[in-house]
Amino acid sequence: MNGPATPASTRNPILWGAYLACSWTWCIGMFLPALLLRDMGWAGFLIFALPNIIGAAAMGWIIPSRADSARFVDNHPDAIWWFSAITLAFHLFWILWITHFIRTALNIPTPYLAGGIGIAFVFALISNRGIRRGQAPQVALALLTFSLGILIATTCTPDVQESNAALFNSTPNSMAPLWMLPVMLFGFLLCPYLDITFHHARQQLDTKKNGRLGFSIGFAGFFSFMILLTTRYAGAMAGAMDGTGVASIATPWLATGLLIHILCQWIFTVRAHLDRLQTLPGAKSKQPVLLLLALLAGIAGFLTIHLPSYAGLTGGEIIYRLFMSAYGLGFPAYVLYRVVMKRKPGLPTLWILIALASPLFWMGFIERQPIWLIPGMTLVLLGIFIPRINHRNKS
Repeated sequence: MNGPATPASTRNPILWGAYLACSWTWCIGMFLPALLLRDMGWAGFLIFALPNIIGAAAMGWIIPSRADSARFVDNHPDAIWWFSAITLAFHLFWILWITHFIRTALNIPTPYLAGGIGIAFVFALISNRGIRRGQAPQVALALLTFSLGILIATTCTPDVQESNAALFNSTPNSMAPLWMLPVMLFGFLLCPYLDITFHHARQQLDTKKNGRLGFSIGFAGFFSFMILLTTRYAGAMAGAMDGTGVASIATPWLATGLLIHILCQWIFTVRAHLDRLQTLPGAKSKQPVLLLLALLAGIAGFLTIHLPSYAGLTGGEIIYRLFMSAYGLGFPAYVLYRVVMKRKPGLPTLWILIALASPLFWMGFIERQPIWLIPGMTLVLLGIFIPRINHRNKS
């Protein structure tokens, strides 16, 4: 399914751990912590980080072999294709949306901005060539090293302190993290199994030991540092997004380094998904659908600046949160029913439950009343018992 295995010299858990961390550092890990810190403080970050790290790392332990991973992909190619397709559309929307405020957030002078974009363009060329030649893990390790250097730099300069202090000081005390935790667990524990880049890594880590080691290093180690870096610029991003904050990153090279981190991680994730998407059966025939999704996402990204605010959220953030519903509701529900419970097209039941739960998720994430997420999750989980009831009635 995923092509020939890489040479033995590249079946290295550290290299593939870097690949996993970079392929999973996308428009959720590089941005959602800023929203959660704004709304819920460090408790919000923890309910995001811990299920995310544990759920992603667990895949390397739960799928014991290369053959098991290949079998999973063969059994669920359509769901895996849709996961990557929605992820690519999400990325296109997000990068176009943040162009409206990222320069304000990072306070980048024009020459530095041009230099940062130039470096990202060169990285795109290099990473494209490297991935095509089967050297994606090496590219990822170089990118990871750069991002970790920027993380260290943010701790050695006072640039981010003012905006982050303002962000944390304005955080209200509430029960929101408690109500949101079940959804975070649901999404982050189940979504990784539909990520084609995870299966690619698992199939190259040829032994059970290497699989467990690679995923553990990748997420408990590397990825945890990547989302910690997001917290360093969270205040600047959150303030610039709604126009209430003042850019406070005064060191041009640091601001440019953060921009390069964001752009290059975005490039790597998009390129990795495009590369692996081609290995799925029927991928070529679905290209028009992928292009249509990209077109719609691109239009949405361009138009966000003209959309009205609602419930204290900008139009761009509302669309961002709607994209998130795919990973908090749709995809994990599929994995629960079709993979964990092995319920075959019980899909009508699945879609009915998702439709019934959607208004409650809207209340939780758009109206920002997270207590509604509890009955929403209860509805989704109720479907577990429906086939049992039907079986008893038949008997």
